Amino acid sequence: MIQVILSVLSAAITIYTLMCFVYVMLSWFPGARFTKFGRFIESVCSPYMNLFSRFGWLRFGNMDFSPILSIGFLSVVSSILSRISATGTLYFGSILESIIYMLWNVCSSILSILFFVVLVRWIVLLVKNGQTSINSIWYQVDRMIEGITFKISSTFFKSRVSYQKALLVTWITLLIFLGVGRFLVGILCALCMKIPF
Repeated sequence: MIQVILSVLSAAITIYTLMCFVYVMLSWFPGARFTKFGRFIESVCSPYMNLFSRFGWLRFGNMDFSPILSIGFLSVVSSILSRISATGTLYFGSILESIIYMLWNVCSSILSILFFVVLVRWIVLLVKNGQTSINSIWYQVDRMIEGITFKISSTFFKSRVSYQKALLVTWITLLIFLGVGRFLVGILCALCMKIPF
């Protein structure tokens, strides 16, 4: 009986996760949240999503990564409930593995977005010979990422480097971090699954 309840609860959380994803997608289309459907989704998802939007460390300029964390959390809870309903037991190792995997997915999603933004910005600077108009969208992108790019490059160079070089160093650092992180998280999750309780 408990397994059936957990299975239904897991399915309900999965449906709610999908609704939260639709809620995030509606923000990409002007006026979509003001439709009847948009207001319904907002009334259902907004209270939960706002719990995570309070975390300031999930914001980079105009980009808010709190929806990734909130949806990731729901996915972990759904995964844990479905594992318990499938096996009939609660394993600390599998819960810990799910939490580590979710945290890595959130971090790697944020870093992957930053990785591609830095790469595209670096290519655009190469094509335009380092010129940027103050009225272009790239000026806004620069304001959003230049702090982190110079901070990362300062760990490798004592003197201040050019913005293009800082972008390249940041891109390479993110590439290495994503590769090594994926490898280490895989090992850590495999170790968690070997915990006997």
